[in-house]
Amino acid sequence: MRRVVWFAVVAIACDQRSERPAVEPKPKTVDLKPDPWGDRDGSAVAPPDVPSWAHDPPKVLRDKINTVNAHILVLKSLVDFPEYRHVLDVVEKTPGVVAAEPFIFAELEIASAKHTPVGFALKAVDPARVARVLPIGPHMKSGTLESLGTGAPPSIVLGDDLAKKLSVAIGDRVTVTSPAAAINPFAPTVFRVSGTYHLDFDEYDERLGFAPLAAVQATLGRGDQVMGVEATVKDLDRSADVADALLKKLGGPPYAVQDWYELNKHLFTALFGDHRP
Repeated sequence: MRRVVWFAVVAIACDQRSERPAVEPKPKTVDLKPDPWGDRDGSAVAPPDVPSWAHDPPKVLRDKINTVNAHILVLKSLVDFPEYRHVLDVVEKTPGVVAAEPFIFAELEIASAKHTPVGFALKAVDPARVARVLPIGPHMKSGTLESLGTGAPPSIVLGDDLAKKLSVAIGDRVTVTSPAAAINPFAPTVFRVSGTYHLDFDEYDERLGFAPLAAVQATLGRGDQVMGVEATVKDLDRSADVADALLKKLGGPPYAVQDWYELNKHLFTALFGDHRP
């Protein structure tokens, strides 16, 4: 079973071309969480081949998701997001926020000298900010998260299972390309593997990489744009309150602000009922 749980941010971002704020989609009948790149209808019914991680307590699953997605996300219902630095400043000055960073998330393909291209998800982060926003550091198996800000060609950190599939280790090169069916393909970009991580969560360990924001912006060729701004908060139990306050400060549409639970609500209710971890 593929993409059972994936990034809610992408599901929302798929609605960016509309003029209304992003709306969380409903899960597919065959998935616990909607496939961000597939159909987005159906009901939240768990399939028979539920992976082992789905039986973890709610807080364990919450913490796994929040390792790669921050507590609060700010997105837009429009395609362009060039004013992200202003939004970042507003987010960081909002009471309850610890730190924030801009990000991009894209589904691409990756290949190595020993393996043909495979689909993977690439999250572009700010190397100077990411360690304060996402708690990936303790899960690094090799290298460091800080390595994303060093070296040429640009660095990339991969899930350890993805690195194993590609037969790459620290120092090896990988090539990131557009998906085969891409409408606007871009030139292949070479990255240098600078680390691997393991979250004991197949969808991340097998299909996710992190790379510097500037390098991914250059790869995608859309200029100084981002998908959104994400933030970590002091009190996770008050993340919804912080999100509401932030939305008011930003003035509402075209901005949409949601906390981690709202972004993953269908998943948690499907697995654990209406109780919020």
